[in-house]
Amino acid sequence: MARAGTLPALAALLGAAASDLGFSFFAIAEHANLARPPPDLLLLHNYPPGWADAFMLGGWRHDPAWHAASRHVAGFRWSELPALMRLTDRERAHLAAARRAGLGTGYTVPLHAPGGRAASCSFAVAPRHRIAAHTLLAADIVAQRAFLAASTILGTRSRRPHLSPREHECVVLMAQGKTDWEIARILGLSEETVTRYLKTARQRFGVTRRTQLALAAMNAGLIEMRDCISWA
Repeated sequence: MARAGTLPALAALLGAAASDLGFSFFAIAEHANLARPPPDLLLLHNYPPGWADAFMLGGWRHDPAWHAASRHVAGFRWSELPALMRLTDRERAHLAAARRAGLGTGYTVPLHAPGGRAASCSFAVAPRHRIAAHTLLAADIVAQRAFLAASTILGTRSRRPHLSPREHECVVLMAQGKTDWEIARILGLSEETVTRYLKTARQRFGVTRRTQLALAAMNAGLIEMRDCISWA
């Protein structure tokens, strides 16, 4: 997707990737005021025309997946929404209307670029179809790649924060789920030094949690998904 030079080309690649994962629909959208969208709004989708029109005319205001993506950093199934937030009557009605429009259920990936755009990427299947659990990790990766490509095309990719070599090592090991003490043992540092490195990294990205730091570093292209897998 990094080679896509235009948004239509990116939409075609994203649609093909979604289809390969068993999804019928996709949508990647910037979390902006769609009633007064900015001129460079990020919005790519292949939703049914009627549903897309209804969404743009105000349906987004009552979309629980949209709201949940603004508050969470990890991807979630739409069936998990009642556990993530208290759904209003309008939000429940929105989900019911989506099903009538042909969107059975889906999976949404929150996208947060430090100092830049906040967006989400959703993948959906038709009614009576199921989402295969083994495709969700790939959907996360596809969404992140599409977001980076779209930001580059739009010329709004955030300035990448700098990490020193030691900070980078600490972030990679942290992304693998290791504690500060474990990282210190691996790198031959004191636990206090590791804690300081990670605190500095969080401050540079403007985040407060370890999970947010891992996702932010991935969004910035400083670490890869494979870096987050411990082979030990």
